[in-house]
Amino acid sequence: MMRRTQRACVFLVVLCATACKPAANAESGHKEPGHEEPGHEEPGHKEPGHEEPGHKEPGHEEHADHDEPGHDEPGHDEPGHKEGEEPGDGLVILAPEAAARVTLTTAPVVQRDLMGEISTTAEVGYDEDHLAHVTPRISGRVHDVRASLGQDVKAGEVLAVIDSTELGRTKAEYLQARARATLARDNLTREERLAADQIAAQSELATARAAKAEAESTLYTAQETLRLYGMSPAQVDSIRPGDTRAALYELRAPVDGRVVEKHLTRGEIVDPKDPLFTVADLRRVWIWIDVYERDLSRIRPGDAAEVRTDAFPARAFQGRVSYVGDKVESATRVIRSRIEVDNADGVLRPGMFARVRLSTSAADGRAAGSAAAPLALVVPIGAVQRSGEGYIAFVQVGERRYARREIRLGRKASDYVEIIEGLSAGEPVVVQGAFILKSEAAKASMGGGHEH
Repeated sequence: MMRRTQRACVFLVVLCATACKPAANAESGHKEPGHEEPGHEEPGHKEPGHEEPGHKEPGHEEHADHDEPGHDEPGHDEPGHKEGEEPGDGLVILAPEAAARVTLTTAPVVQRDLMGEISTTAEVGYDEDHLAHVTPRISGRVHDVRASLGQDVKAGEVLAVIDSTELGRTKAEYLQARARATLARDNLTREERLAADQIAAQSELATARAAKAEAESTLYTAQETLRLYGMSPAQVDSIRPGDTRAALYELRAPVDGRVVEKHLTRGEIVDPKDPLFTVADLRRVWIWIDVYERDLSRIRPGDAAEVRTDAFPARAFQGRVSYVGDKVESATRVIRSRIEVDNADGVLRPGMFARVRLSTSAADGRAAGSAAAPLALVVPIGAVQRSGEGYIAFVQVGERRYARREIRLGRKASDYVEIIEGLSAGEPVVVQGAFILKSEAAKASMGGGHEH
């Protein structure tokens, strides 16, 4: 009897559970029986319709917004992502602590006269206005050499002595001509006295006058020949018969300077076509440069020039353009031009390789500062940074905010560079510390644009 009562109770429990199950399924989102353990769900962690029936295992419910803990929670924004201040697109934003660590100086982009620059190679040469190639005026044998290579000499100083038979013969002819002229003058004087006393005939007087004129002409020819050999009138007058040094010719320096070339030895036979010495005044030198045809309108006599050499890299020699060539070389399309530079201490030597920087006139050839010369948009050279194949600068657009600008350059001066494109007059451009912004901009482009 007891067993029958227990079976009836079990049957009633199963019947009640079966009757209540459809209502439970409707309230729980149509879940099928057997796929969820009682008490495993936490309230508030699922939205209706978000789970597919039959695919949800116990303990694997997802949050309705699919985010993991810690994402998109209030107060979790990363620093540097302030609204309206996103780095990128050339904008560099410095964090307050970074701005305090660096020194950035700005200056406005301005319009001003700009003396452009031309940089070119050059070669040091002699000042040809004070250069002399010394050659003998007469052939002979070198008797003595008195000047040495590198010796400083004065104008008129004897460089060498040449023993010349031609000079000795010319001096002898001069002595004969001088004696004949003296005799002819004396004879004419005697004939004039006799003619006055009516002792001599007039024909004899005429003959004496002709003889005197011929003798004086011969003497004059001998004197001029000796002068052509370099002898002064006083030296010619001092010639006396019996002089053992009559055949010795003194080769003298024509200018003050230094003996830079010497091409003779004692006993050597020389003639007027042989340059025996070169004497140069090195207190001033010429710097020869090649100016390209395209730059011809930018250079003129008087332009300032700075010259540097490999031998003295830390020293700048100042000079000015003294000559711009009149001919364009057809092969190279350059114009040979000249700069004159003081060289009082003699450190610049002809043949040296040099580099020249010319401060030129305005681009159209008119003098900078004239009413016709256009103003150039310029910035200090410190504002320009190299970037790949081009150039950039940074403009301050707000507190700790700097915009990167690509720029195109024009002429360069000693401290300024012309801006053809990329900047406008008055913009505050960074002139000191721009390389720091360049580095930060590179980091931002690779690191996702955080504040620096």
